[in-house]
Amino acid sequence: MAKKIIAQKFGGTSVATPESRRLVVGHISRSIAEGYSPVVVVSAMGRRGAPYATDTLLELIRAEGQPVAGRDEDMIFHCGEIISAAIMSHLLKLSGLPAVGLTGGQACIYTDGRSRRAKIVRIDASRMLRHVEQGEIPVVTGGQGVTYVEGEVTILGRGASDTSGVAVGVAVGAEKVEIYTDVPGVAVADPRVVPQARFLKELSYRKMYEMGVYGARVMHPGAVLTGQRGGVPIVCRSTFVEGPGTVISATKDEPGLVGIPSMGPVELLRVTGGGSMNLGQEELYDQFAAVAMKSADDGTVVVAVAPDWRKPLEESLAGQGVRVEKMASDKSLVSLVGSPAFIAESFPRAGSVLETLGIETAFREQVEIRGTFAVPNDQSSRLVRALYETFVQ
Repeated sequence: MAKKIIAQKFGGTSVATPESRRLVVGHISRSIAEGYSPVVVVSAMGRRGAPYATDTLLELIRAEGQPVAGRDEDMIFHCGEIISAAIMSHLLKLSGLPAVGLTGGQACIYTDGRSRRAKIVRIDASRMLRHVEQGEIPVVTGGQGVTYVEGEVTILGRGASDTSGVAVGVAVGAEKVEIYTDVPGVAVADPRVVPQARFLKELSYRKMYEMGVYGARVMHPGAVLTGQRGGVPIVCRSTFVEGPGTVISATKDEPGLVGIPSMGPVELLRVTGGGSMNLGQEELYDQFAAVAMKSADDGTVVVAVAPDWRKPLEESLAGQGVRVEKMASDKSLVSLVGSPAFIAESFPRAGSVLETLGIETAFREQVEIRGTFAVPNDQSSRLVRALYETFVQ
């Protein structure tokens, strides 16, 4: 009889301390008690300042001088996840649960070979499934893989442990993927900005992807696309608080407004003509953490990009014969994401909210399920709170 498999991905805060790691063991044990055979994916331990956090490790190599070659950065980037996998595998064994730690390469996760933002091209799940059949729990390093021929270590990009967690779930035939973070699900607005923000029970892949691209940091957008294409439900849950979390699937049972994400600081680049952008929205975000928008007023095409990614983006566009000019800097994108009817009705009202607050808009875009305003970065939180009060409370 085939085993019922669940994939569980645990983020950096979930594996950061002895206490949180014990909670992780508890969640894995619970899934076993529910009849599942777990496959686990882990991020590096903690956040900036913690000794084995990704940012801390990157600071070690950057302290030697810039620029850092992509291959060297990938090599140090992947160390934190290896430490996490080894420790979690050891803790599971101490708890009486047979486990085996695997790097992305050992788990046969193959990528396209790009540095810093590689893409998974294939996963050979046979080794992971062999461990499952033997009653062992594979504990896989998140956010990394290797090239198929040379075995070069590559990194999927910041936050992409979510993507590898879902991709592993799809590859092993998991019934669902659980993504564990430090929040109890997906909220309508960032709880750090709106402490009373309401959490959603269900959310569609499409709208979760849109929220992620435009700034909702609870889940990497690539993970959402991977789950959608593989037809696997994703559950966003808290490691620290009991609760059902938010189920992301093909559901249509959603409220009119699902999110008010914000993205910043960004620089705005106006496409001034010549050539054509060959990068679609997915590729643009995947390669440069950027988004392309068309003005709701005059049809101007504007690309919003984080300052660190502006130069490589401009070089890529120049290679396509696309001319760009700087339009504005130190901006944030604040968006409403929801049903087409909600966006059509509420986007003009949102514009009135900005006028009342006296917040200048550098750019705005309205599409079917999203309306976006580019505003001064230091005004984004104020605007998110005002929009939440207007459309939710």
